[in-house]
Amino acid sequence: MKIQKKKPTQINLMIRCIVAMYLIYLAHGLISELNTSENPRLMVGFAIFFTFVGVLIIAFTVKAFINKEYTDMNAIEADEEPSEGNGNKTPTEGTVIDELITDDAVIDERKDVKDETQDETGE
Repeated sequence: MKIQKKKPTQINLMIRCIVAMYLIYLAHGLISELNTSENPRLMVGFAIFFTFVGVLIIAFTVKAFINKEYTDMNAIEADEEPSEGNGNKTPTEGTVIDELITDDAVIDERKDVKDETQDETGE
């Protein structure tokens, strides 16, 4: 059985690009302040790390955009059926609509439901 991965939306991919650009910006700031630091090797190490991670994130995000490996929100909204009546959506498979939830318990409002915990003799 193959597990399907949930695809990110276009907005998530754009946020990834913004975060990656910020990492590259931080790396540039570290390099520009290199002459005033107490430990320049550490700053260069972090600058290289931030640049590498930022470029890697941008590369994977651009690849996802090119290959259309994302969920198109416009297509999802167009596929949805308009709701009926007073704005409530129609129930889908697996939706429980015959129960009333109170503070004390869940009450089954269906009258023709037989309690499955009792055996055939009614005990």
